Amino acid sequence: PENSGSIGLTMVLEPYSKVIVKRGEAEIIFNGRKIIFPNLDFLKNNLGNLHLEIEAKVPLGFGYGMSGSISLAYALGASEIFGISEKEAIKIAHESEVLSKNGLGDVISQYTGGGLVYRKTPGINGEVERINLDWRTVCSKPLEKLPTVSLLKNSENALLYIQDFLKEKTIDKFFEVSRKFTEELGFYSPYKKSFRKKGIIVRLDECEEGWIIHRPATRGAYVI
Repeated sequence: PENSGSIGLTMVLEPYSKVIVKRGEAEIIFNGRKIIFPNLDFLKNNLGNLHLEIEAKVPLGFGYGMSGSISLAYALGASEIFGISEKEAIKIAHESEVLSKNGLGDVISQYTGGGLVYRKTPGINGEVERINLDWRTVCSKPLEKLPTVSLLKNSENALLYIQDFLKEKTIDKFFEVSRKFTEELGFYSPYKKSFRKKGIIVRLDECEEGWIIHRPATRGAYVI
């Protein structure tokens, strides 16, 4: 699990999730409601019992990477409270995602931050690069809950799309190759300059009322 995962391009965007981490019975409170979290048993068995209270502007289970965010918050909390090395804690967060099939690259991307992250090699110790873009308005709209496993399909052209973007590192090219990639997986968006990622549509420039507005996250996850 440590060396398993995905390679690819990830947008890491605001709004940040805010998480209060305390000692106590291992449970996850998401926007005021206790949730069943598939990663929890693995996290508590390897990092200790922690109580998390999460405030998020986006829903869980739609494709925003919230599972990775929760696992990452658990890991950083365990590092602060129990003195576990941050590197070891982050590794366990990544493994929890891989084993539960919730995410194959979200933890390292969110930990790194910086807007657009290129995961060159898989695993928590894989090589990553932050890519600078001239950002424009990005927004999203949640449509339906879908499990991440619905995205775990073979794509023969995925590596070609990555290379296509690396030749022209612009936000327009990113949306172009993302749309091609997700359409091959069976996810379609009716809007121009947009793509559907699992249960959400991500759109460039034209954001209507009711859509969630995003900005690039200038930094990764951090503790205050």
